Amino acid sequence: MDPEDVEDEMDAFLWVSEAYVKHEEDVCEARTELFEMLLQDEWGIAMHSQHYITVQCLDSPSDSAWMQLYERGNDLNFLNTTSLTRAALSQLLRRFSQFYRIAPASSRGRPPKLRYHHQVLGPILCFYVGSTENSTLCMVFGVPSSTLSRTLRRAEKTLAKTLEGYVPARIAWPSTARQVE
Repeated sequence: MDPEDVEDEMDAFLWVSEAYVKHEEDVCEARTELFEMLLQDEWGIAMHSQHYITVQCLDSPSDSAWMQLYERGNDLNFLNTTSLTRAALSQLLRRFSQFYRIAPASSRGRPPKLRYHHQVLGPILCFYVGSTENSTLCMVFGVPSSTLSRTLRRAEKTLAKTLEGYVPARIAWPSTARQVE
């Protein structure tokens, strides 16, 4: 074979090799970009999807943990969950019920999930006292997330009205003698 032909073949081989290597690098880069795009899309979908507890996983509000606490709990249980004793909660509840209206079950439309005022006041007190997450409150009170959010919004506004001019709601510290006890 002519040395010039060998040199031409070598040049052609080098060009083909260079093109092949460049092609492989481009394919690798394209795969990486595609993977990152897919990962970003999946991440976006995961972040935009709602994470909540479905109704099927919840006890009914009448069988919820809150109802057990309300019916059987003592002062210590109430202090831990609401920062109020049973007597203080009852007193606040009497005033709260004057401002918060619960539609009767016999009225038109869907009956309310929370049928008692203590079921409405309880979540807002637990939320304030323990900074409890919504999913936990849903389980404790037996209501879906949407109902809980609506209830918290309404209860917060009503609680603000309830506490206006309500003397027992003032901030007071116990005397030194009382603190020693």
